[in-house]
Amino acid sequence: MRVIAFAVLFLGCSTGFAQSLSGLCMLSQRADQPDKGQLMLARTDCDKGSDSCSDMNNSSTEWSRWTGVSAEMLQKEGTTLTAQMSAEPGELTCNGNVHDGVLSGRYQFTGNEAFVKEMASMGFDGITPRKQLGFLMLDVTTAWVKEMKGLGVTELSTNKLMGLKALHVTPGYVRAMSAAGYPELRAGKLTEMKAVGVTPEKVQEAKALGFTPTEHELIQMSIFHIDRSFVERMRARGLNDLTLDKLIKIKIFKVDE
Repeated sequence: MRVIAFAVLFLGCSTGFAQSLSGLCMLSQRADQPDKGQLMLARTDCDKGSDSCSDMNNSSTEWSRWTGVSAEMLQKEGTTLTAQMSAEPGELTCNGNVHDGVLSGRYQFTGNEAFVKEMASMGFDGITPRKQLGFLMLDVTTAWVKEMKGLGVTELSTNKLMGLKALHVTPGYVRAMSAAGYPELRAGKLTEMKAVGVTPEKVQEAKALGFTPTEHELIQMSIFHIDRSFVERMRARGLNDLTLDKLIKIKIFKVDE
C-alpha cells in the first residue's frame, strides 16, 4: 500500500490516557521518495465511541531513523521483522510480516516520562502519549525546543511546535528571517510563511523593488507570485505608482491577463 500523507501525527487530546499506545501498523516504501518509508497506524486500545482516539494516522520518515527494517528488507516476501524507532520522546515498534512490499503487524509505543517532564519545565504541559508519538515521528527534541525559544520565537504551543517541525522551519530559517527585518518571530506566522515558500531571498527582492512588506503581504506575494518579473512588467505598462496592495489586487482580479 502506498499512502502519501502529511507528516503531522496525532494532534490529540490532553486527558484520559495510558502510558503507552498500541494497535495495527503498516510500513511501506514511499514511491515518490525512496529515502522514506510510509507508516500507517490504527489504534485498537481505546474505548469505542471515544473522541480521544483517532482511527487511522499516516506519516512518512527517513529510513535512517528506523532500525530492524529497510527498503531492501521489504522486498523479502514473508520475512518477519521488528521495525523500531527510538528517540527522546519515546520508542515505537512495528512487528509483523512482509507481504507485497509492506510490513504489516502490530505496533507498540511507549512514551519517555523524562521527555514529558523536561517539556513541562519549559511550559509545555498536557503532553499525551499520542502527542509524544507525534513528536517522535517529527523528531522533536528538547534541545530543538530550547533553541527555538532561545531565538525568540513566540506564541509557541505543542501543536505549533509540530507545525514548525513538519514544515522544516529550522533555526537557520528563523535567524535569516530575523536578519531580513522580521524579528517578531511568531510561531504561527513563521509556519504560514514557510508553508507558502517565503524565503529571506524573496524578502530581499521585495525590498530591492522598493517595498517594505508586512508578514501578511509577504505571504500574499508568495501565493500570488508577485516577483521582480511581474512588478517590472507592470511598471513597463506605465503603472509606476504601484503599491503591494494594488499589485495583489491586480493578481486577484487577473487584470494583468
